Amino acid sequence: MPLAQIYMGPGRSDAVKQQLIEKVTKAMQETLGPLKQPVWVVINEVPLSQWGVDGVPVKPADRL
Repeated sequence: MPLAQIYMGPGRSDAVKQQLIEKVTKAMQETLGPLKQPVWVVINEVPLSQWGVDGVPVKPADRL
């Protein structure tokens, strides 16, 4: 089964996440060709306090 895992900060609406799931699924289907199994997409929302970039913790006011 093709699986896409997406990690991002929280705060997006369910409608935006649904659109992301649809577009990622379509991109995988177009790129990989006919698939025998469904495409799975998992969105992992991680609080910005648990992110770090280049050895420095991300502050909530920072943008990824």
